[in-house]
Amino acid sequence: MIFVTVGSIAFDDLVRAMDRAMARGEIGGEVAIQIANGAYLPMHCAYFRTAPGLERYYQNAEVVIGHGGTGTTLEVIERGLRLISVCNPHMIDNHQHEFLEALEQRGLTRYCRQLDQLPGLIHTALAAPPPGPGDVGLFFRRMVEDIEQFDGPSGIAFGGK
Repeated sequence: MIFVTVGSIAFDDLVRAMDRAMARGEIGGEVAIQIANGAYLPMHCAYFRTAPGLERYYQNAEVVIGHGGTGTTLEVIERGLRLISVCNPHMIDNHQHEFLEALEQRGLTRYCRQLDQLPGLIHTALAAPPPGPGDVGLFFRRMVEDIEQFDGPSGIAFGGK
């Protein structure tokens, strides 16, 4: 099963892209989408708005497509599931983009920058072995190390330099 989660904020573009890919036969199998308060209702995929927990969906997922939110992303990485992350462009700032780029550079997610790339990324993810449980603590330690190596453009040094 492919499980898509948009978190607590509507992401109709992602839901629509998955539904259309299913309708065109670009992806097959079972797809379940958590749509939150979205206006678009899928016609070719199972969907629900919210659930008390996502564990049963994670347990059945061959790949998870997430909305780029920190909580969901780290939850999936910790479980060792295949992850494709899609930045929601309707968010107020660009924090998801930067976060997902950092994760992609470390091999922890496949970052989908354009929704038309999604079917190809799904096929690539499904062809690869699951990564296995990730050490989210290690990821954060490495990010802190990266920050400690950076001197900001204002000349302010991070990490006590």
